[in-house]
Amino acid sequence: MNPEVKRILKESIPILILCAIGGIVAGIMLQGMERELLKIPGLLILLPAILGMRGNISGALGSRLASALHLGLIDPELKWNKHLSNNVLATMLLNVLMSFLLGLISYAAYELTNFKNHANVLELTAIAVIAGVLAGLILTALSVLLAILTYARGLDPDNILMPSLSTVGDIITVICLLFAVRIVGYIPYI
Repeated sequence: MNPEVKRILKESIPILILCAIGGIVAGIMLQGMERELLKIPGLLILLPAILGMRGNISGALGSRLASALHLGLIDPELKWNKHLSNNVLATMLLNVLMSFLLGLISYAAYELTNFKNHANVLELTAIAVIAGVLAGLILTALSVLLAILTYARGLDPDNILMPSLSTVGDIITVICLLFAVRIVGYIPYI
């Protein structure tokens, strides 16, 4: 077998097995949110979108960081430079903007379905922003840390980051979503 193929398989298979287990953990956690999902109309419309967004934003950051490491734009050490700072800033701005838009779009999609229970635009948008920004902060930090650590250990971040961030992102986002739902549930005007 080609040595390049062997290396990719050696780096990818263990992380993909862990990702499969992580996906099941995220599903179990989601099952535990049944009460919240039934209580807040529109949350089931928001959920897949916010999970997908987390994976897309953190995955894109991971890819940019891996490329920057391969090109020597970022040193494989935890030290800020302009390139790293710009990537982190852009990622955080995307997290805030897209979380807000997802809340509004989820509400509009819910309204188009004409369900009997009325979804609240403030509720869905607040949940999306709180969960999205909190998960985004955690995943951005994790992306930077994983990119630098994997590269410093001689592994290819391209084989590790995307599956790791996607799965860990699902788990973290479900936790942040539950947290956001509980916070929003205590806000009296929503």
